Amino acid sequence: MMRGIWLLVSTSVRVAPGQSLLCLCESVGVVVSLLQPLYLAWFVTGVVQHDKTSVITAATAFVLQIGFSRALGIVGMNARAGQLERVGYTFDTQIAEITARIPGIAHFDDPSYLDQLQILREEEGALGLSVNMLLNALNTAILVSGTIALAITADWRMLLVAAAGGFGLLWTPLLVRWQARAERAGAEHGRLAAHLLDLGTRPAAAGEIRVFELAGPLRQRLAAATAAWRAPKTKLAIREATITVASQIVFYGTAAAVLAWLTADVLAHRLGIGDLTLGLLLTTRLQGTSAEVQSVIRNVATLSRTAGRFLWLLDTEREMHGHEGDQAPPTKVRSGIRLDRVSYHYPHASVPAVDAVSLDIPAGTVLAVVGENGSGKTTLVNVITGLIPATEGAVLVDGRDTREFRVSDWRTGLAGAFQDHMRFEFTVGDAIGVGDLPARTDTDRIRKAAQDGSAESVVATLPQELETQLGSSWPNGVDLSGGQWQRIAIARGMMRSDPIVRILDEPTAALDAATEHQLFDRYAAAARAGRQSGTITILVTHRFSTVAAADLVVVLDRGRLIEHGTHAELLARRGRYAELYELQAAGYR
Repeated sequence: MMRGIWLLVSTSVRVAPGQSLLCLCESVGVVVSLLQPLYLAWFVTGVVQHDKTSVITAATAFVLQIGFSRALGIVGMNARAGQLERVGYTFDTQIAEITARIPGIAHFDDPSYLDQLQILREEEGALGLSVNMLLNALNTAILVSGTIALAITADWRMLLVAAAGGFGLLWTPLLVRWQARAERAGAEHGRLAAHLLDLGTRPAAAGEIRVFELAGPLRQRLAAATAAWRAPKTKLAIREATITVASQIVFYGTAAAVLAWLTADVLAHRLGIGDLTLGLLLTTRLQGTSAEVQSVIRNVATLSRTAGRFLWLLDTEREMHGHEGDQAPPTKVRSGIRLDRVSYHYPHASVPAVDAVSLDIPAGTVLAVVGENGSGKTTLVNVITGLIPATEGAVLVDGRDTREFRVSDWRTGLAGAFQDHMRFEFTVGDAIGVGDLPARTDTDRIRKAAQDGSAESVVATLPQELETQLGSSWPNGVDLSGGQWQRIAIARGMMRSDPIVRILDEPTAALDAATEHQLFDRYAAAARAGRQSGTITILVTHRFSTVAAADLVVVLDRGRLIEHGTHAELLARRGRYAELYELQAAGYR
């Protein structure tokens, strides 16, 4: 908790030190306002005793106190408003930067991580309001301590009223635990509700929702997920209301008894009317401060949990970077890549997605990875590229473990085109050029990559060629077909001319057979050109017609490598590869 509060305070001071100091003016105003009940008691006593000097003194002090505390409050509130925006923006930016800096993608398959991130997103507004909440806590602490001190000096019986107000505080730790439990219980349902809402508002899903008449079922599932998300919070609200009612009964019952006691003393002339007036005013303030203390404790607890999740995210990012190597990777492969009993378990999975795969891939090799859906092809590629760390075994490049390399440097030696490619709604030139950022504005390189990726015909048909804006949601933007978007993605993967590894993961899934054949001819040419620099080309595909040109074919089944060799060797063995090849070939006869 203290680490989280220190984070919030230090961030606020770092963002705007002068404005942070001005925020404290409001707290000074609270200190000044503490004596307000005392001035009113003086005023009533002066009126009853016909003491003009006391009345004037009390009224003057009361007015000056109001003016001074209001002026300080205005300065503090204006500073607070500006600080809220600055601190909120700072935390929003840092959350985005931290999640973007995490080197791999394994955490996106971890439900525990996603649940924590969901709660952080739901509550990240509390980080922006941290200055407000902490100042409220400070102001409440000043108000409570000052009110109790004033109550002690007024009459000892007011301590009974203060103690009755503290009854509700006894329940606050339990409420804080219930609140944390409600956040955790609703996190998964909140993620599902957000996903379903996103499905109903994304253009990409609109066609299927209408064709399959899914609007009604999706609304029902969204309603169910939202209800499940809100259920823990509703239960929490009922508990809070019950405790609040019980606390109010205890407080007002005690306050009524004490005030009746004070009134009896006034009627018996054992107490002055001013003391009774002060008691009435302090009773109202004690009731308000009790509720404020409960609210502040719970808000600070919420803030502390949210800050804790931010620190957890920061620690997660640091831990993942802590496993990163510090050595420079080779600029070219000389002997090759070796997979030494590589395995990978997805979080909470009962069986490995890749299971003890060992393989030698000589420099300059064109490797084809085949297998049925779910056999672990993409997972294996992700392990080789370092997007996910092997849970067992090692990936060796020229005998060196890739975990020793700086991740950013290792990835500058990779290139690729993927089935789940991004649709960058930039200009065409930028959408291709970002495949090699230093050459993003090199028109010749971009046109060469478009040609290597069989995208030159797509570029030629566009109104402004490389300067055409992609995406129909933008002014003068042009939308592309699925196959055209895929060609742009393939061209992007061709921007790096001599990578260490070039990955082609189902790159032609949306293309027709003629275009696919043309592309693989160009892939083969690029691979042959890359042999001199040692570039290893890894082709992941379901289409066996494109595998024949590969130097080495590996067959995966449920994460295990069951066969490897050339296309001809595997056909001659009459094993699983030959069986899959014949099944697919039969479909074309």
